[in-house]
Amino acid sequence: MTLLSFALQSVLARPRSWVVALLAAGSAALLTVGAALVEGVSEGTRRSLIESGTGHFQLYNSSSAGQPVVVMDSGGALELQPLPDFPAIEARLKALEGVREVVPMEVGFTWVVRGNYLDEKLATVRRVAREPASEARDARLARLGEDLERTLREVARDDARRAEAFAFLDAEEAREDRSAMEAVGTPEFWERFRANPLDTLEYLENRVARQVGEGQTIDIEYLGSDLEQFARAFPRFELVTGSIPPPGQRGLLLGHGLYEQGFKLPVAALLDQLHRERERGATFATDESLTTLAERCRVELPDLLSRLDVERSQALAGTLAKLLGHPGELEPLLREFLTLDDANFDARYEQFQRELAPHLPLYRVRPGDTLVLRGTTSGLGVGAVPVKVWGTFRFKGLGGDSSRVNMLGLMDLVTARFLVGRRTQAELEEVRRDVEALGMGGGLVPLDMALQPAAVLEEAAPPAPAGAASEAPVFEKEQSWPERFTPEELRGGSVLQAAVVLAPDAEPQAVAARIDAVAKEAHLPLATVDWEQAGGMLAGTVGMARVVLLAFSGLLALFVVLVSASTLLVLARERVGEVGTLRAVGMQRREAFAVLLLEGLLLGTLGAGLGAGLGVVLLELLAGNGISIQDESIQFFMGGTVLMPRLSLTAVVAVVLGVLTVVVTASLAPAWRGSAVSPITAMRKRED
Repeated sequence: MTLLSFALQSVLARPRSWVVALLAAGSAALLTVGAALVEGVSEGTRRSLIESGTGHFQLYNSSSAGQPVVVMDSGGALELQPLPDFPAIEARLKALEGVREVVPMEVGFTWVVRGNYLDEKLATVRRVAREPASEARDARLARLGEDLERTLREVARDDARRAEAFAFLDAEEAREDRSAMEAVGTPEFWERFRANPLDTLEYLENRVARQVGEGQTIDIEYLGSDLEQFARAFPRFELVTGSIPPPGQRGLLLGHGLYEQGFKLPVAALLDQLHRERERGATFATDESLTTLAERCRVELPDLLSRLDVERSQALAGTLAKLLGHPGELEPLLREFLTLDDANFDARYEQFQRELAPHLPLYRVRPGDTLVLRGTTSGLGVGAVPVKVWGTFRFKGLGGDSSRVNMLGLMDLVTARFLVGRRTQAELEEVRRDVEALGMGGGLVPLDMALQPAAVLEEAAPPAPAGAASEAPVFEKEQSWPERFTPEELRGGSVLQAAVVLAPDAEPQAVAARIDAVAKEAHLPLATVDWEQAGGMLAGTVGMARVVLLAFSGLLALFVVLVSASTLLVLARERVGEVGTLRAVGMQRREAFAVLLLEGLLLGTLGAGLGAGLGVVLLELLAGNGISIQDESIQFFMGGTVLMPRLSLTAVVAVVLGVLTVVVTASLAPAWRGSAVSPITAMRKRED
């Protein structure tokens, strides 16, 4: 106790030593605030992932080579084995205390080829041709036919584009397409168009449209599920346009961000991006990227003009002439309108949305249209699966259209299986029974041939027996890709993973233990991963934040050690005489060392305690109600539009002990050197 009181008196008598306490206090305050923010980000990311598709756990077959993810990285999904008898597993797990939903899932990548400008013009003409006959319809069809004829003459002159398209055809197909283009240039062809427009349009689609090129490819990261159950299980899900496919109906929902950025007219999408940047405070005068985006709008003009039919072009030119105050050709008017700066952007953006957008093909696909999804089968072939787009969705509060999770596609599990060419167990058993019934000894068709549209093999029919009826048999027509499915086809036999969603008051660790117990009891190959493992790249941000905090703590500790050690060394040199006197009257070296070390301990304890307390007060004053997050690009990691810092008692204690350890470590060298002075040397120095 005497040594402690002596150390306390020494600290109070030397204000310069308080620098060490101030350093400790500042470090503790910074680390307390940093730890609270990192834990807030961790909790926000956890909540975002759980509420947008990951669930509290991802369930999968423990015999799989990899583990399930919901947000994929560039390496693609790992190989997973189907869960055995998923309906039975689902029933067992939903009977457990704390389990609310078990949602079947499958993730993957697909892509679509966006139609070229000729495809869009043909689609417009077809819509008019299918209208009931009338004078107005015939007049519109004549105008559109003339515009289509002019467009095809331009296609015929574009030798470079046609040569590029022919490069992917064999010699016979290329010859047929050249003949088709020559036929299109004759008056007789357009006479046939006026007499029978729909048949002529089909010919143009099959033989001429592809000479313009395939159009742009759009990559889609998708999540297959029971869409009705998915919308019910995840509270962040919000339908923006359209509707969820009815039960038993195949369908696709596009993330609203994917829809706006991938399927919207490029000029309109660029203007939206400019508008978002200006809402964040950027200006043309100070931000070069805005000028670049405006220039890209003008670069996209040829593509925009090529997609306009004669009716849209005339309407657009008239509207622009009214807005700009003078008439002119369409392209110069558009170029003038899209010459943007800080003075005119807001007004022109509003005019674009209100006046110009109604005359533009704003989206390449709309709810109700059919997209052809392309996927790689298990045999590395490419399959094409048509599916109806039912609408768009977003996960509300998680970053708007720029968020990764709002760039997903949602589809039913049956369509997801079609894309990868995987049969359900029930289908395999049915094929096996059919093979056995036919007495065929060969093996089954390999799985990489599964779920592909059937090829038709034509053979000469055997001669009919004498007296047999000549009436041809009638076969029921069936689609290659059925549009409907049964509940058994959706959930039976080929579910790769499932999201386990818990009740609000459930303890995840306890539920995970119950799932493990069920798996062992029933001898089921089941395993789970938590949200952080299933979250992939998005969950990895939490780990990065923790690494950054750890690195900052290390640098801060090094700074505190250096400054504290140098300060205490200076003070130790000044106290050589005092220490020598104490040694001369009987104080042992170890006692002198203890006194000097206790001074560092007192300074560290006082500083760390005050600093941690200051950090808690700052958090309460500045972020007690959360921190508003306006930047959509980081809202997902904050758990929404408000970040709530989280500070636990464990974190506060860890900060205090960490800072105290650093200060005590910094005190070791000064205490050792100060106590090592002999009494005679110290007395002589004091006399000097």
